[in-house]
Amino acid sequence: MRHLLTAGILVAALAIGGTPVIAAKAPDARTGFIKSCVTQMYYSEAVCGCMADKAVTAIGPEGIAYLSLQALDVTHSAAMSKQMSVSERNKIDNFMKNAPHQCEGAK
Repeated sequence: MRHLLTAGILVAALAIGGTPVIAAKAPDARTGFIKSCVTQMYYSEAVCGCMADKAVTAIGPEGIAYLSLQALDVTHSAAMSKQMSVSERNKIDNFMKNAPHQCEGAK
């Protein structure tokens, strides 16, 4: 899965016309999830951190990667969604229905 995500980033960089620059170390999944959560879901860092901690066991690395995609990245989200089973998609849906409420008091 990590290779697929890396390949997707490289393809996107090339499609934009730039030369991909690979950082010394890519951010970990938790950091990416929190960043995406804050910027796209508009929750606080504390709530997003709580959700990221819950996501590790609730939806696993693939689910975290899926939720970390940019909202307008329809191509990659559709491709990832097609690779998931109905059960995996349901886990993500249930996670997003419950985790924000479970974490709303996080500070």
